[in-house]
Amino acid sequence: MHNLLDRHSDDALERLSQGLSLNEETLESHVHVGNLFRRRGDIEKAIQIHQELLGKASANTELSAQISLELARDYIAGGLLGSAEQLLDELMRRDGQATSLEALDELRRIAEREKDWARAVELAARLVGRRPQLKTVLANYYCEQAQERIRGGDRDSARELLKEARRVDPQCVRALLMRLDCELWQRNFQSADASITELCAADAGFLGELLPMLRRRECCVEPAILACLRRLAEAPDASPALLAILAQLDADGQGWRGRLLAKVQQQPSWRGLLDMLGTLGGGRADQELFTHMQPIILGLYRSMPHYRCGNCGFAGRELHWQCPGCHGWNTLRPIAAPQQ
Repeated sequence: MHNLLDRHSDDALERLSQGLSLNEETLESHVHVGNLFRRRGDIEKAIQIHQELLGKASANTELSAQISLELARDYIAGGLLGSAEQLLDELMRRDGQATSLEALDELRRIAEREKDWARAVELAARLVGRRPQLKTVLANYYCEQAQERIRGGDRDSARELLKEARRVDPQCVRALLMRLDCELWQRNFQSADASITELCAADAGFLGELLPMLRRRECCVEPAILACLRRLAEAPDASPALLAILAQLDADGQGWRGRLLAKVQQQPSWRGLLDMLGTLGGGRADQELFTHMQPIILGLYRSMPHYRCGNCGFAGRELHWQCPGCHGWNTLRPIAAPQQ
């Protein structure tokens, strides 16, 4: 039925909606007509249809709730967030109805859109028990709150929020990186050691974010940090990114570079190759070997996306914790090879 409706012109859809009686059997078709207008960009017509349906279904609580939810979505699509929130607040208070949960989720999306992170946390926390897939979303809301506290200079409060993020989603790499950044800023190198170790175990693919952080916090020659990196690099499966960091920071840079080269030769990847090129110094052998290769290879790499969303396929050169394409949280990952 929906496929047939999808093929109709706008005029035909409107005539069909006016001629079709409203009851529990035809409600879905009526609502779908309004939704089609919304998807086609005619928000005014969608609102009109759903408002008319709401007037006809006012005596039926369940029907009116479903129509009110779609009307709220029309308002959201049209940017009428105040009107949408008013309807959704009413629906949310109708405990026991399926629409109350949907209304709660729409309110969460509005809070996210408006970057009202405290409100977003409150709403997501109420949903996550029944929708476990929102754990990643809730963890990122805590991270957004923590980012605001950091900008305001309240790093202690930020650390508590990051703890909540990791409690909700123990796999949240963003919270781990933010916590590590706070520890480096506070010169708490014992805690930073533990965080770097945890990052290696949790997702070594993000170790490439570590060197810029160490440079930003002026920790590149800190003995405790170097000792931590050396210890982790002794593992047989040490990542190229970790070896590259030591090749640039440690006194035995040449030795680490040799290990990195062997690793890249055994497991070729564009990311590993870039890590290796980033360790080059000014020695004659380096210059002779890579003078002509480096700009070509770097040019190839920089023309490629560095991160890709595992959900929708969006690709870009900057790390986004929320995908600009599908708006999923924590779905972008570093690309290791051109075909990925």
